[in-house]
Amino acid sequence: MNEAISRAKEYSEAKLIEIRSALEKIVSNDQIVPTCGSLARREASQESDVDYFIISRSQRSSDESPTPDLYEAVKKAIGDIMGRPPAEDGSFMKVVHRDELLKNIGGEGDTNQNISRRILFLLEGEWLFNKRGIEEIRRAILERYIADGMTDHQLALFLLNDIIRFYRTMAVDYEFKTVESENPKPWGIRNIKLVFSRKLLYASGLFSVALTADRVREQKIVSLERLFNMPVIDRMAEICGQTKIEGVLKSYDFFLEKLENPEIRSCLNNPEVEMRNNPIFRELKNEGHHFTRQLLKLFEETFDSTHPIRRAVVF
Repeated sequence: MNEAISRAKEYSEAKLIEIRSALEKIVSNDQIVPTCGSLARREASQESDVDYFIISRSQRSSDESPTPDLYEAVKKAIGDIMGRPPAEDGSFMKVVHRDELLKNIGGEGDTNQNISRRILFLLEGEWLFNKRGIEEIRRAILERYIADGMTDHQLALFLLNDIIRFYRTMAVDYEFKTVESENPKPWGIRNIKLVFSRKLLYASGLFSVALTADRVREQKIVSLERLFNMPVIDRMAEICGQTKIEGVLKSYDFFLEKLENPEIRSCLNNPEVEMRNNPIFRELKNEGHHFTRQLLKLFEETFDSTHPIRRAVVF
């Protein structure tokens, strides 16, 4: 029963303990180190790298940022434990000031990187150092999205719209990086992750926001705090019930089992492999279509046709 999910959870928990212990020796109390991605979701394997960034709680100039020595020390510690260097990505391996996660939401300076960091931090962020600091920032982001004047019957629409924006941005960003860029990246594994892990994360955001209808502001915030502090699979089970998500988990277990295989992962990452007719890719893609139908079925069973989330995701 969902053996790949269980293996990934056990592996991830062990690595989180190791990394947290290592960072306690090198990071000062005024810094915060969250991770996103497969490790945060408890879905990592020996083939996974780590997405992380460092948050400075200082609200002053960049000269208050962590030193380059600290940055390199964190990078080395994580790389040594995981057996591979951390992920080099535009949104990660950066020093970010706290206010960058809280201000200018939707403004001209709200770049794709900002959106990605903020929503990933909210929906799947897990602590590597300073658990309390991460929970405080998550609370502050939710208070920013859920304003004082919101009426009880309303959904947290500001947050919902940004979750939708983030998901669509990922899809557009995928197209750019794999097709439009001057140096296109291998698209096979990115396509499969969009179909499975990115989609499940998105669904967990929609389902969570749906629960904010007909609750006072503080209840909306507390409910989302509690749900977003859970790994994604646990969150979906909490909202829908373990039995009802078994169809979704069966397909997701298939996805994780394939990605923990180094040969399959290497194939999906190989730009020389023609993916569209590749049997490994096609098998995963076909299971992905089934996974999508299972998620849609779960959505319809959990929130009936009169629920405000139905209208909100369309109009």
